[in-house]
Amino acid sequence: MSEQRRKHLRLPIESTAFIELLSPRLGQSESGRMLTCQTINVSRRGLQVIVSEELTVGAILQIGVDLPGADGTLYLAGEVRWCLPSNDAQQPWMAGFQILNADDSDITRWVTMIAAMDT
Repeated sequence: MSEQRRKHLRLPIESTAFIELLSPRLGQSESGRMLTCQTINVSRRGLQVIVSEELTVGAILQIGVDLPGADGTLYLAGEVRWCLPSNDAQQPWMAGFQILNADDSDITRWVTMIAAMDT
């Protein structure tokens, strides 16, 4: 997306993020599948990450982000908007997420924290 079409400034914040690729089934002993990655930049309504595997565009995934200065992990829901190869051999993919306004997420806290960093 061109910078002119962006509604919110992207901040170059690198932090640890966790993406839930597969949720554990209710009543089952099997565990889910998490992917640990790094954010490259964040905004009020999105984030870009560098990951070890390709993500499915359009997938809606649970994301945990450890923002600097945050009191604990922020839990969000995000839609994969794009996923492209990166130049990093260990993390060969980059993906962009649109943060969704989901119930039981930390979206309000996220927007407040990013807005404070944006000023």
